[in-house]
Amino acid sequence: MEWPEITLRHPDWEKKKTPSKSGSSEILRIKTKILDHYSGSILTHLKPNECFRSDLFGKFRFHSPRIDWIREDGITEREEKLLRLFFQELLDELKGDLVWDPELFFLCSAFLLCEERIQEYHELLGSFGSDLQEAKLGRRLLYFLDLIPGEQLSTEDLSAKERLSYHHKKDGLSPEEQNELYDLVISSQEPDLLGLAFYYFKEKKEGIRNVRVLDAMISRRIEEFEPTEIRSFLEHFDPTHSILERFFLLKKCVSRDRLSSWVAEEKKKNGREELSETLRDSIQEGTDESLFDRFNVLKSQGMSYTLRPFELLVLWNSTLAGELDAEMLSLRAKASSSYLVERAIAVQEFKDKKFAAFQERLSLTGRFQYTPELVYLKAISFLETGRVEEGVQLMESLVYKFPQSDFLRLVLDRYKKKS
Repeated sequence: MEWPEITLRHPDWEKKKTPSKSGSSEILRIKTKILDHYSGSILTHLKPNECFRSDLFGKFRFHSPRIDWIREDGITEREEKLLRLFFQELLDELKGDLVWDPELFFLCSAFLLCEERIQEYHELLGSFGSDLQEAKLGRRLLYFLDLIPGEQLSTEDLSAKERLSYHHKKDGLSPEEQNELYDLVISSQEPDLLGLAFYYFKEKKEGIRNVRVLDAMISRRIEEFEPTEIRSFLEHFDPTHSILERFFLLKKCVSRDRLSSWVAEEKKKNGREELSETLRDSIQEGTDESLFDRFNVLKSQGMSYTLRPFELLVLWNSTLAGELDAEMLSLRAKASSSYLVERAIAVQEFKDKKFAAFQERLSLTGRFQYTPELVYLKAISFLETGRVEEGVQLMESLVYKFPQSDFLRLVLDRYKKKS
């Protein structure tokens, strides 16, 4: 009695368009050639989960494993041409086939990822069984890049990077997971998630886990980010860091012309811009003239706001008060972001006895808030609003700095007696 012939099939085998043995042998032949020549290179050890990173907006982007992977692996120009020929033959042979070879998958996967040929990578996955563990890694990469629909993943099979990324995509990270993410990033265990850590911690200025450490890490790696990310980060970085830190960051990521423009703008904000030769001569010629003449010279150039605080107060107590008010009205309408403009507006608020607004605006005047004239006005504003102890302390510091000033001593004594 003869046993009936039994053929075992995997369900996916039915989907093969060209199940011929010759195709499989050709694939094996090309694979062997590649391994004989390039074993030990990045082609044999690159994993798909190394090829995505988080951006600064909480999304995930493809992350090229090497800038010039062929050169870095020491492959000559002739070997490169041969390698590309082998792989093109291999990819052509795989079309329509369904194979279950993890080593082959890693070879093709690494090549296409190094070449950043993501669409072809997507097509490649159709040549490998859905249950092949190595191919699952490739599909997982496409899921994180939003190139295939979402799927349920078992977190037990995921690395820390994949697990945190998966939970972020699904429901967002819990506070505990956010802390874990921060610790993994700053300890350099998961550098590809730096953008995600920034996304969660960018508003946290205080505490053990704060954004300043992340700011420093992003600044060091700023060239790795896309232009839209760089622009967004610069907007975040600008108001919270010193001018020196901002200068060195910009130097890494903007053109020389833009950097020069930024330096000129910062000089303008800080009152250090170069006056035009004509204007400088006019002011120097009028040095011995009255404040009113200097005001007219500066007003003709739209720069009356550059007068010192005490000079502005004198003008507001003169017949030119109306003209100065008109100048300030025009200045506010322009919404300029100069420290000198903010200083002039602060002085006007002090003059109008809007002391709370004056005190709040001082922080917008940059280094000018520490000049003696503004410190004096700040002290008076404190004394006039009941913050006597703070006002007296500021006034005492001015007396200490200017011990020959009888005026400051008289003001200090008067408020001390009141208190």
